[in-house]
Amino acid sequence: MKSMKWIGVSFVIWLVIAACCAFAGLPFIGEIPLRIVFGWIDFVYRTLPNIEWNWASAGLAAISLVALLVGVQRLGVRWMRYRSRQRGMNDGPWRFRWTGSLVAGLLLAFTAGISVLGAVHQLVWIVTREEPFVESDGFHLSGRTQSRNHLKQIGLAVHNYSDTHGLLPPGVSFDEQGRAMHSTLTMLLPFIEQQGLYSSIDLNLPWNDISNQLPFQTRIPGYEFPPQVPNPEMRPRRDMLAPANYAGNIRLLMPGSAMSFRDINDGTSNTILAGEVMAGLRPWGDPLNLRDPAKGVNKGPEGYSSPFHGGVNVLFADGSTRFLSSDTEPGILKALSTPAGAEPLADF
Repeated sequence: MKSMKWIGVSFVIWLVIAACCAFAGLPFIGEIPLRIVFGWIDFVYRTLPNIEWNWASAGLAAISLVALLVGVQRLGVRWMRYRSRQRGMNDGPWRFRWTGSLVAGLLLAFTAGISVLGAVHQLVWIVTREEPFVESDGFHLSGRTQSRNHLKQIGLAVHNYSDTHGLLPPGVSFDEQGRAMHSTLTMLLPFIEQQGLYSSIDLNLPWNDISNQLPFQTRIPGYEFPPQVPNPEMRPRRDMLAPANYAGNIRLLMPGSAMSFRDINDGTSNTILAGEVMAGLRPWGDPLNLRDPAKGVNKGPEGYSSPFHGGVNVLFADGSTRFLSSDTEPGILKALSTPAGAEPLADF
């Protein structure tokens, strides 16, 4: 009963803290306990469909685990017999649950060691990073995190599109007359829970046809920076078309062609798929809503840019996100932007 009482008190305290944070304009602070307790569920849900099992490695791991269990059990049995002879009395058999407990403890210690190494690595990175960890403006920490989540949702949509069609969405689709028709973000609508909006678009007509004007006036939160982020160019356009703060990599999502993940010879974790855009915004339905990462970070409207201090969030083809510094070397950006350039890639 005491434990239930403390659980209830802790829940009430968390509600009060969450309400105060939301009132102060910092709702993400109140979300931290929920993310710690339940965040792994969303991670597993989004990650499992993208896992490609290596059954040979899994089989080798299973065989190794069985061999470890058998070895520890045999050693335990022999040790108990030796101990009984030494003491001159029967201490009973070595039980298999003791073997299981010992092996589980060894695996836990091994996992904890890896976690400690990762924690130390992150701590060193935090201490030695050039950009400040918390910005005085107040929006950077939550804004960057939410913008990164928007990119991850776009990445998940691309992977679901690939699972359905066998190819990546084209950067620009063309009709038989060579007219630019629709954008990557339009093709992803059914995979970001916008099937109704997607169905209202006449894909047989260009995106800027008068018949398609109404759907493309719809603002999509997942295609824009979070509300708390200063977004000066996200103002109503004369044609009322809704702009986007995210754009694809033109070197990967090439106009008129569609690649597959198998064509990314440089590795999906080393190839940019999309990134943030703050300057020169285009409507999310515009087929030309593409950028060249090799043009630099925060260097102009042709590359990626953001209001966040020191760089931009980018999405890689494996679905991961990373914050690229504005000082990233042009050679590294070019290597990250090409899917099969075979350029040497240094640490970045």
